[in-house]
Amino acid sequence: MKNYTFDQLPSFMKSIDERLDRLEELLNKTCRSEISDEDYISAKAASALLKFTLSTLYSKVCKREIPFYKQGNRLYFSRNELLDWIKEGRKKTLNDIDISAAAIVNRMSKKIIQE
Repeated sequence: MKNYTFDQLPSFMKSIDERLDRLEELLNKTCRSEISDEDYISAKAASALLKFTLSTLYSKVCKREIPFYKQGNRLYFSRNELLDWIKEGRKKTLNDIDISAAAIVNRMSKKIIQE
């Protein structure tokens, strides 16, 4: 750390103050962008995100196959909920199924042995 003289302290404090202001500004931007991740999007934006046509999106809303919010005549979608909805549709691989089957066989064989 550099030693400062008494005469240099005001300029040093000003420098620190400017740096703190920049840090605060960056933190505020980061917090705002995190909040905007949970922003609600329109049907048009949701259809673009999901790569659906608007009619397909409306059809899924009508069948209640997709998470949505309705306020008056407007539909809103949570970006995070839509991404979670996509993840829920993951299909197991053959390897995942084999592992699950092996676990079930092990549990069943332990029950048979205990009886």
